[in-house]
Amino acid sequence: MATRTFELTTRVPVAPETAIDFLADLAAHRGMHPYLVEARIVASGEGWHDWLVVERPALGPLRYTIRFPARMTRTSPTTLRGDVTAAPGCTLVTSTTAVADGSGATVTESTVVTAPALLVGYMAKHARVAHERTYSLLPRELS
Repeated sequence: MATRTFELTTRVPVAPETAIDFLADLAAHRGMHPYLVEARIVASGEGWHDWLVVERPALGPLRYTIRFPARMTRTSPTTLRGDVTAAPGCTLVTSTTAVADGSGATVTESTVVTAPALLVGYMAKHARVAHERTYSLLPRELS
């Protein structure tokens, strides 16, 4: 297995808790996340939700559908952990923190992508593209 990591930061015009609430709700990302078709909660517990996610990423000019589980865990009022298993041996782990910043918050997400060596570059590239677009639209979405 191989890993790749990346980090994204944006500033949003809402309280840290509100930003984390939004990010924990994967269904709310539709239209922001470029591959997201559907996300629905399939199980819940104290501070976590298990989601079934449907995405349509691209391989060159072709689009294909994938379905996978994701768990979003609220680790504190201002932090969130995401655990995604996109395929056997292919995972994304995100750690998100929102910190009060004047009249809003600075949101930072660190992502670790793990996959077989032949797939890790492709998977990390598409994860980064999707998360960068989501983070670029987040301030407007939350205003």
